[in-house]
Amino acid sequence: MIKHIVIWRIADGEDTAERAAAIKKNLEALRESIDEIVDIEVGINFNGTESASDVVLVSTFKTREDLEIYQNHPDHKAVGANYVRPYVKERRVVDYEI
Repeated sequence: MIKHIVIWRIADGEDTAERAAAIKKNLEALRESIDEIVDIEVGINFNGTESASDVVLVSTFKTREDLEIYQNHPDHKAVGANYVRPYVKERRVVDYEI
């Protein structure tokens, strides 16, 4: 199994709560269109410290190939282009096998 974790900080000047909710809604909706997703969860941060990020994605795939299919799927790319990349200032990612 593969865990794919992404953490974002929303750009200054953006409505953080609104953007975080849109990211969560649209990423979690990918469960309906991408069969390779075993599990997907998006969390919105409530920790107000300076070192905190705003949104986290934790997803699970059976294989590295399934993760690659997800990453290249047109629906995933559309969510990134429309709801994530225009509004975030920082992104961190970790992929690992369990």
